[in-house]
Amino acid sequence: MIKIEDLSFTYNQSSNQILNNISLEINDGEFILITGPSGSGKTTLIRLFNGLIPYFYGGKISGKVNIQSLNLFKTETRQLAKKVGFVFQNPDNQLFMNEVESEIAFGLENLNLPVNTIKKRVEETLDSIGIAHLRRRTIGELSGGEKQKVAIASILAMNPEVIVLDEPTAELDPKSAEDILMLIQKLNDELGLTIILIEHRLDRVIQFVDRMIIIEKGKILKDGPPKILFKENLSKIGITIPPIIKLCNILEIDKIPLTVKESREILSDFINNIKYPIENIEDENKNTNYFDQSDKKKLLVELSNISFNYEKNNRVLNNINLRMYEGEFIAIMGRNGSGKTTLLKLINGLLKPGRGKINIENNTIEKSSVAELAQKIGYIFQNPANQFYHDTVEDEITYILNNLKYDSNKAKVLLDNILEQFDLEKYRKVYPRYLSVGEQQKLALASVLVTNPKILLLDEPTHGMDYKQKTIFFSYLNAYCKKGNLVILITHDVESVAEYSDRVVLLAEGRIIVDDVKKNVLSNALLFSPQVNRLVQGFKNLPQNILNYHELIKVFGYEKE
Repeated sequence: MIKIEDLSFTYNQSSNQILNNISLEINDGEFILITGPSGSGKTTLIRLFNGLIPYFYGGKISGKVNIQSLNLFKTETRQLAKKVGFVFQNPDNQLFMNEVESEIAFGLENLNLPVNTIKKRVEETLDSIGIAHLRRRTIGELSGGEKQKVAIASILAMNPEVIVLDEPTAELDPKSAEDILMLIQKLNDELGLTIILIEHRLDRVIQFVDRMIIIEKGKILKDGPPKILFKENLSKIGITIPPIIKLCNILEIDKIPLTVKESREILSDFINNIKYPIENIEDENKNTNYFDQSDKKKLLVELSNISFNYEKNNRVLNNINLRMYEGEFIAIMGRNGSGKTTLLKLINGLLKPGRGKINIENNTIEKSSVAELAQKIGYIFQNPANQFYHDTVEDEITYILNNLKYDSNKAKVLLDNILEQFDLEKYRKVYPRYLSVGEQQKLALASVLVTNPKILLLDEPTHGMDYKQKTIFFSYLNAYCKKGNLVILITHDVESVAEYSDRVVLLAEGRIIVDDVKKNVLSNALLFSPQVNRLVQGFKNLPQNILNYHELIKVFGYEKE
C-alpha cells in the first residue's frame, strides 16, 4: 500500500507550492490513472513514489509518505528501487547500455544480485514482455515502441511491487501504444502489480483503470471510478474527454461508455431510430478532386524523388514525391520509425537528401543554409526545451529577432505583441525550462511565429498538453493557416487530426502510402481511425466517413455543445 498524509511540497528556488495538503491511499494491485491540467502537480506527485523527491529534486516538504511499508524520509532510494519501478515518458532518458540484454541486466547488477539470479531474471523478463527476439539488438536501432518495452522490461526484471509510468504512450503510434497498454494491463491482471499511470489522452487508457485521480493546482480534485467521474463536465478543468463520452454527455445519456463497443450498445436505440438520408449525401471531399483544387493555390513546398539514408543499406526515405500548398494544414502520420521526423528535417535543411530535389516557393534549397531557410520555415522540435538557450522568455524571443537584424524599436513591438498574443506576458522574466510542457510549447510556437515564416513544421507538439492548452494551441495554428501559410504537423494524435487537419500523408517504411484529404485516409481505417469513426462503422444508417463528434451531433440534429 502507498499512503500519503497531509503532503505539501515546494521546489527549491520557487515560491509556488506544487503539492498542497495531499492525502491519498493506493491499495496493492490497483490500476490508477492520475490526470489533470498541465502544471497541476501530477509528475511531482509520482516522483515521490520512488524517492526522486526529495532525494534528487530538492525542496521544502512536509507530511507523511509510506511506500510499501517504507517511510520515504527514512529509506534510501536504493531500497525504494526494489519496491517501485519508474518508467519515464521518454525511454531514452533511462536506457544506458548499448544492447537490450545488457540494459535489462543493468539494474540487477546495481542491486548486486548473484549472476545466476540475474541470468534467470533477464530470461524470464524477455519472455514475459515478448521481446526475446530483441535481446541482441542495439538500443539505437529500436523503434520508440520497442524502446518503451525495453524500459518496462528493465524495471520489471527488478521484481518491483509498483510500476509508475509518466505518459508512456505520448510519443508512440497507435499500434505501439496499444501494445504497451496491453502489456501494462497484463502486468496488473496476471502478476498483481500496482500500476500508477499519468496520461492526458484518456481515450487510450480509461478502459483499463480502476480509479481515476484528478489533480488541479496541487490538490486532489476528484478520485473515483471513471464511469462516475465522467458524468460531470471535466473539460472545464482541462481534462480531455474521449469523444464517445462527450457524445453521451451532449445527448444527455446517463450511461458512460469506456470503449467503442460499449458506446455502440448504449447508443444503439438512439442511432437506429435516425432516418438519415445517406443516398442524398454529397461528400464534397470525394466528389471533387482535392489536388485539382490545390493546384489553384500557390505551391510552397515540392519534394521530387527524395531518398535519404543515415547509414549504408539503411534507407529511411525512398522516392518521396510531395507537393504542399499555401493555406493547408497537413498531418504527417505513420508508425514510429517510418521517416516522419527525417522528412521535416529535410524540408528545413537540417538534413540534405541523398537523391532528389526540394523546392521552397519554386527555389531549390540545395545551396541554402539552415539560417537562410529559417526566415521562411519555422521548426518546433518534439521536445520544445531543446530549442531554449536563454535565461528568460523575453530573452528567448529577443535573440531570434536580433539574429534576423530587426532594429531595436521594431523588435520591441514584435516582442510585446507576440507575448500578448500567446498569453506569455506574465512569464516574461521566467526561465523557459521552468514552464509547464504546455507553456513551453506555446513559447516555442511564439518564438517561431514572431518572424512570420511562410511554412511551419511541428514534430509531435501536443504531448503533455491538457485539453484547454491543446484547443488554444490548435486555434493559433488554424489562424496561421487562414493567413495563407502552410502547417505541416507530425502527430500520433488521431483525434486531433480528425478535428483540425485538412490532409493526411501516411508514411510506412520510408514511403508515402496514402496522401489524401483526412476523411479518405482516416475513415474505416484499422489503426489510424478516430473513436467516432469506429463508432459509426457499426451503424449502416450513418455516413461512414464521419470523423468527430461535431459532425455526428449535427447528424443527430443537435447544435448545442
